[in-house]
Amino acid sequence: MRTSVARRQRTIKKATELSGKALFSGREVRVRLAPADPNTGLLFVRTDLPDNPVVPAKVECLGTVFRATMLRRDEVEILSTEHLMSACVGLQVDNLMLELDGDELPALGGCPLEFAEAILEAGIQEQKIDRTTLEIAEPLAVSESEASITGMPAEEGLTVSYVLEFDHADMPAQVFTIRIDPETYMQEIAPARTFGFENAYEEFAQRGIGGGVTDENAVVIFRDGSPRKPLSREPAELRYSNEFARHKVADLLGDLAPAGVDLAGRIVAVRSGHRLNAAFVSSVLRALKKEKGPEDYLDIHEIQRILPHRYPFLLVDRILSLEEDGRIVGVKNVSYNEHFFQGHYPDYPIMPGMLQLEALAQVAGVLLLKTLEHTGKVAMLVSMDSVRLRRPVLPGDQLTLEAEAVRVRSSYAQVNVRATVGSEVACEAEMKFMMVEKEAL
Repeated sequence: MRTSVARRQRTIKKATELSGKALFSGREVRVRLAPADPNTGLLFVRTDLPDNPVVPAKVECLGTVFRATMLRRDEVEILSTEHLMSACVGLQVDNLMLELDGDELPALGGCPLEFAEAILEAGIQEQKIDRTTLEIAEPLAVSESEASITGMPAEEGLTVSYVLEFDHADMPAQVFTIRIDPETYMQEIAPARTFGFENAYEEFAQRGIGGGVTDENAVVIFRDGSPRKPLSREPAELRYSNEFARHKVADLLGDLAPAGVDLAGRIVAVRSGHRLNAAFVSSVLRALKKEKGPEDYLDIHEIQRILPHRYPFLLVDRILSLEEDGRIVGVKNVSYNEHFFQGHYPDYPIMPGMLQLEALAQVAGVLLLKTLEHTGKVAMLVSMDSVRLRRPVLPGDQLTLEAEAVRVRSSYAQVNVRATVGSEVACEAEMKFMMVEKEAL
């Protein structure tokens, strides 16, 4: 894997709204697309829940449910995200705030087209920060049973090929290949509708879902191979002879969005679905991290060049990973000789919760100062919300410190932080920082 820069990041010029019934639940939902700052990525905001929790379109949040892609963070879920994310990938829109008043996006036309049209109507504007392109330099493959996805080098850009093979002997395979750019995406991919097979009627009935299915937003392939409208069961006219393979490409592009980078290369997918798509994205990012190697980690000396803190108040020993999309992981090895154990508490030493939060604030400071282009400024913590202390941190524990930028502007930043010991959460919080010039201190 190699990284390069081919373009600037992009967002929309003004907010826009879409509403309609969700495909599975049948509930009326509204989604508002709003401009976002560089390096924000795609952030889904659940406005129907207390505190408006945020779920980012990140690989670690990516999952699948019945016939759809899901994003999940803690207990908050966003269902059926693939068509909106596909529109963002196809039109090269990188940063959006997506406010949703339910747990599932509206089905609209059963394809990315209406999402894409709304983005174009809102207008697309270039931002001043580069967008990373990840070039596939050597073959990378994932497979499951008869399904597979292979990524290969290509001379330029991203080309996707999809081979859709049917279990019905009398149905020929559909094959579709396309070079991805905004113009070809709108013409050749975005209008391709979702589809299912005749046995889906029974599956949907058993699960009590499908209330948002209409004759216009889906196609059903019957046992005789004929495409029909799902409710009236009348013959359906396809938009393309290989519409189903094109829709699979639309889904695949949407599932690539959580990678947070543009991909350059050739991707060949055979029978793949959402779960295998997610596995491919995870493999791509693992290969990238492996190629980066230990030289990208920050030791204590490099941390001291970034942060103004010194012993005994420097509470970060090492940075393990630092991602361009606004995420960082560091560690603090909690020794029995820590100065604070002398008085907190001598007979039962516990790392004070406020010092755990200070360690997290320092890691967030490295993130803001190192990766989000605030070099020359100091990140000053101004508030903490939703603070939770989950378990005691004891001598001998290794505290893993994670921070993820939710919103970054020129003067302030909002960062979600979490400290863990093994698989257990020790503390977590939402922090806000002011970005202050060093000369002003």
